[in-house]
Formats: sequence, C-alpha cells, structure tokens
Amino acid sequence: MTVAANSAPKQHLLGIDVLRFAAALMVLFFHFCYVINVSRHGYIGNASQQAVTFPEMTPFSHFGWVGVQIFFVISGFVIAFSGEKATPFGFFASRVVRLGPGAWICAPLSLLVTIVIGFSPAEEMYRGFRHSMAFIPWGPWIDLAYWTLGIEIAFYATVLGIICLGRFSLVRPLAMVLGTVSALFWLALAVADPASGLGVKLAAARDSRLVALLLVHHGIFFALGVFLWLELVKRPARANLLWIGALLIAGCVQIVAHNGIGNAEFGVHNSALAPCVTWLVAMAFMVWSVKANAQWHRLPGAARAAIRTAGMMTFPLYLLHQVVGGAIMGALVLGGWNRWLALATSVALVLAASWLIARHLEPALQRVTKQALLLIRAYLPGGVRRAS
Repeated sequence: MTVAANSAPKQHLLGIDVLRFAAALMVLFFHFCYVINVSRHGYIGNASQQAVTFPEMTPFSHFGWVGVQIFFVISGFVIAFSGEKATPFGFFASRVVRLGPGAWICAPLSLLVTIVIGFSPAEEMYRGFRHSMAFIPWGPWIDLAYWTLGIEIAFYATVLGIICLGRFSLVRPLAMVLGTVSALFWLALAVADPASGLGVKLAAARDSRLVALLLVHHGIFFALGVFLWLELVKRPARANLLWIGALLIAGCVQIVAHNGIGNAEFGVHNSALAPCVTWLVAMAFMVWSVKANAQWHRLPGAARAAIRTAGMMTFPLYLLHQVVGGAIMGALVLGGWNRWLALATSVALVLAASWLIARHLEPALQRVTKQALLLIRAYLPGGVRRAS
C-alpha cells in the first residue's frame, strides 16, 4: 500500500480526477434515478415537475450518495497535499478561487431555472440563492447540493488554522482528533438504545447542522484522506496503516448508519452492502492511482487532457445536475419525449454545460477573483503596496 518517500508523485494526480468525476456521476444518477422516485417533492422531484420516475434503476442507483463520502476523502488528501507549503493567505486565496467562481456561475443558473419552473416560494428561493452565493453554511440553498460546501469550508478552516500557526505538522494530530471524535460518535449512535436519553441526544446531534459543521459527522473521511497522504506521499509508517485501517472500518460504520437514515426517511429497505463495497473499492482505486501516477502520465496527451478536464467538470456538474438537470428532464417528458431519451439528453446537456463552465467561464472568473484577492492582499498589513 505504500510508496517510498522519494517516489512520491510529483505530477498532477490524474487518477484522483477520474475518481472525483466518477463520484460526481454516482451522485447524479442517485438523484436522477433514485431520489426522483422516492422523494417526489424533493429538489429534483419538484424541478422535474413530478413528471418522470425510474423505479427500474433503484437497484443500480440507491447507493450513489456514497459519492459524497468519496469527495470528502479526496478533499482530505488534496488539502494536505496542497497545504503543506502554503502561506496562510495563499491557502485562503486558493480555496476562494477554487470554490467561489464555480458557485457564482452555477447558483444563478439554478435560480433562473427555479424561477421559470416556479417550484419554490419566492422568499425561500431568493434566500437560498443568497446563502449559496455567500457560502452561508445553513440552508436554505438554491440547490441542496450546496450543503456539502459548508462542511468542506469547515475543514479548510481547521487546516488554515494550523497553517497560520506555522506548524503544518499538526495536520496529523488534527486528523487523529477528527477521525477519533467522528468514529466514536457513529459507534455510540450504533450501539446506543434509541429510546434512552443518550440515544435521543445522539439522534439530535446526528440531525444537527452545527454538529455537522464541527466535522463530527464526516471527520472520518477527511482524516482518512490526510492519513492516505501521509502514507502515500510523505513517509510510510506502520502507525499510518493502523489509522487507515481503523478509519476504513469507521467509514463503513458511518455509511451503514447513513444508509439506515435514508431508509427511514424514504420508507425503504436498501442494504448497506452496496454503498460500503463501492466506497471501499473507491478507496482501493485511490491508493492504486496515487502509486501508479507515473503510469497515468504515460497515457497519450489527449487522454491526459480529457481526464484533467473531467476533473475540472466535477464541481459544476455537482452543483448543476439536480435542479437544472431535473428541470430539463421534466420539461422533455412533459413535451412528449420518451423518459429514457429524456434522461440521456439531460445527462448529456448537464455534462455539456459543466464542460463549458469548467473550460471557459470558470477559468475567466477565477483569474478575476485571483487578481482581486492579490489587490486586497497588497493593502493588508504587511502587504506590498503598488506604486502610485
């Protein structure tokens, strides 16, 4: 599972782009082919005007939500990878440039679709739009996908804190604390009597957005990403392997619990085996892809460029697919299209829109955002003022 420290990947990790894109497609098909069936008045059900369902796809899509857990592991890995030598302002600016432009492009598109379809009260719709544009971590949002951004930002903030201290080596104990607290929380929830006082309090904490923002719900996954970075990129160690093994088990405990929450919410009885196996396979692929990064870079240039583009498409695809994609699919079915053709067309159009944003719109706005941040930095204490 390890690579020698002197063979740590020096080039862009193409396999991570592949895994990130696959996770986004999993979430897309979870919403398009499962949630649309069991939650007719959810975001995608309302966006599609309750015009279409795909009950035949339930066995193949009910576990797609585990793509989010995969995203969080990737975040832990990538943030550790990129944050090690970053300055506080450099790290902060890189996160703003990474998240801001994508959300500032996608949220208005979702707002426009919501206005056209008219499935949300005006006050809630505009409030959700403001929350999404400003990265306010409490709902409502213009699209439910934005709930994860607050969790990501909370993790970024903890890493920024240790960068500000000038002690990035604290990332390891940080991961230990996050992983331990999160694992103990889900273990306690699994063994506690739901009717007991402790069980009631744990259930309330499970449903608390504040507790989620404290990374109690998903700390396992960020911590696993950090330990994978420590083992695969920094320095192999038996202790890292022990932590990785423990966090893999804890991740499965969280996934089983989350599967049970979804079953109770939707009144279904889906097995937790599929999401657990999918997540473990994704983790194995992540390890292999990092170790085999040199092999990825032997691919033809066109293939490498396509993989990097797919990785760039992940963020807009994630933010757009539910409301915008659902609206397209519902409109096509109401217009007389076959539902399968409508599904394929909706996926194709959302992918095309994500490509356009990732390749052209987002980079342009990222450049403007970066320039604005640099200008602000020049006028902060310690900044270099430009000559008049």
